[in-house]
Amino acid sequence: MTTYNSNYDLTRPFSDTCAQVHLTSGGGVETYTVPGLATDRYSVRFTYASDSNVFIRTNADPAIPGAATVGVEPYNEFKPGSDGSQRYVKGTDTIRMDTPDTAAYVGISLMKIA
Repeated sequence: MTTYNSNYDLTRPFSDTCAQVHLTSGGGVETYTVPGLATDRYSVRFTYASDSNVFIRTNADPAIPGAATVGVEPYNEFKPGSDGSQRYVKGTDTIRMDTPDTAAYVGISLMKIA
């Protein structure tokens, strides 16, 4: 049996509240509603392939900027968490995702913040 150091820095258990989403270009925005009450807070981690183009926005449809334009919509992020960081959301928030790619997969993992 392998023994691990008791330092759990950057270690998370598997989430019991997660989703896997298949996005397609032209397939429209996919939506995931965060469970719980609006007073509940969750840490959310997004995962996707490094070559996927994914736009994620909370509580509104994500905007994909057109050619030679700059998008400045609030809470609209390109590949949030691709640097290993996490975001937080509230219960009842909607996480909305879209891609200009032919196909992209997004993993959503939630951990309730006590």
